[in-house]
Amino acid sequence: MGLKDYLYDIWEAVATTAKGMRITARYGVDPRETITLQYPEERWEPSERFRGFLYNDIKTCTSCTMCVRVCPVDCISLESVRGADKKMVLASYDIDLGRCMYCGLCVEVCPPKSLKHTSGYEKASVDRGELILHFIHEDAGEIKARVAKQVAEAAAKAEAEKAKAESEKPEAEMAKDGDPDSRAAQKDAPPLAGGNPEGGGAAEKKPGEEKE
Repeated sequence: MGLKDYLYDIWEAVATTAKGMRITARYGVDPRETITLQYPEERWEPSERFRGFLYNDIKTCTSCTMCVRVCPVDCISLESVRGADKKMVLASYDIDLGRCMYCGLCVEVCPPKSLKHTSGYEKASVDRGELILHFIHEDAGEIKARVAKQVAEAAAKAEAEKAKAESEKPEAEMAKDGDPDSRAAQKDAPPLAGGNPEGGGAAEKKPGEEKE
């Protein structure tokens, strides 16, 4: 390597370093330039349409299973049972964040819009079980047993009311039509003295009978 090449390499190193420092200085001085935040003390606010962790409002959810059927990776699972009011009652609702690919299809097809993306994105864990979100913490078997008991009680109550209504119906018809025994007695009773059995009014006078 000659002296000329040696000096050129030194000049190229100095020029490259100066160029890089110029960019660094601009980021450090100009307030309009974006700088690195001191994470985790400082965090960027996600955009409005950011697809973060899924959240389901179980008070609004109708257990239609649309989210389960449309999910391409089967990360959503739910169990439901029909209640006494003929509506579906959720027994369990789980979302596996470890399998979710945040495509947003489940949010799009949700009829009551109870399922939505949040701004959450931090869920580091060494156990895959911790990535499963349980939205109903009560045991599914207990919920099903309680709902079955309510359905049985409602059915028994409806049956009792039906039987009571059927037993009261003949009595109401009898009271409306009147007592058949009393009506038969009035029909067979002899007419009053001096009265016309056919309802003619005053008694007929005998021939030749004159008024004094």
